Amino acid sequence: MSHFALATQMAKEEYRILNAIEVSMRKFEWVPMKNIIFYSRVDAERVQFWLDKVHKRDLILRHEGGRKNEGFALNSKGYDLLAAHALAEKDVALSIGNSLGVGKESDVYQGIGKGGEFLALKFHRIGRTSFRNIKSKRDYAVDKFHTSWLYMCRVSATREAEHLKKLNAIRADVPLLRGHNRHVVVMKQYDGQEIQEFDKIDDPRAIFEQVIRNVKKIYNEARLIHCDLCEYNIIYTRDKHILIIDWPQAVATDHPNARLLLKRDIENVCKYFGRHGVEANPDAVFADITGS
Repeated sequence: MSHFALATQMAKEEYRILNAIEVSMRKFEWVPMKNIIFYSRVDAERVQFWLDKVHKRDLILRHEGGRKNEGFALNSKGYDLLAAHALAEKDVALSIGNSLGVGKESDVYQGIGKGGEFLALKFHRIGRTSFRNIKSKRDYAVDKFHTSWLYMCRVSATREAEHLKKLNAIRADVPLLRGHNRHVVVMKQYDGQEIQEFDKIDDPRAIFEQVIRNVKKIYNEARLIHCDLCEYNIIYTRDKHILIIDWPQAVATDHPNARLLLKRDIENVCKYFGRHGVEANPDAVFADITGS
């Protein structure tokens, strides 16, 4: 059974304990008991009871270091439930179901929204493979004295939600944003697959042109560059349209490396479609997009 089934079984005190730990993880790797008592608004004599409860549910980690050095931290399951609870309270995602896919830096689950709409909930898992490596490379982690995985995942999701909102406004072919909380981005679910999963593509030239039209529109109207555009981030839907997904790493067109990043995206797209018989000159495509 999915751990999201716990969301409706938990008491409000349990959520308060998790919230208190979350708030304090901005400053502490291991949150001391005094902070949990202060932020949870739970009767001090009952805090230990509720701490034990969420610990038994496997929602937090406990650092054993004697009474003076004891501390607590959220694990990913606890953080997931905080986000799921908030999204349900806001009527964004009324239920969360089966996994739709597991990526290097995210897990995607099916959900149900208002009116029975099918949703895709993307849980950001930044640093799952190497947190230290990610922390050194992401510009939003620079100069942070204490940067937790929780902070990184939250900022990554916030960036993606902000980019999708901007892209939805110009009607780019990207997923429709339905909501966002903590490390979770909620989007409309589409019936499609990554183009790299197809051995053969019908009319690859038409799909290539759809992709390039979007890159140009996004560059000129939203002033954004994807920065990781390739066959793994292009969905081909059942109704023969494309969707460009995965936007947390996108940068503005005034970024110091903007031209280099745009060129790399274009080269990736041209290289992939070249394997399907589409002849395209990356330099000419770049010049057309940028007007240079």
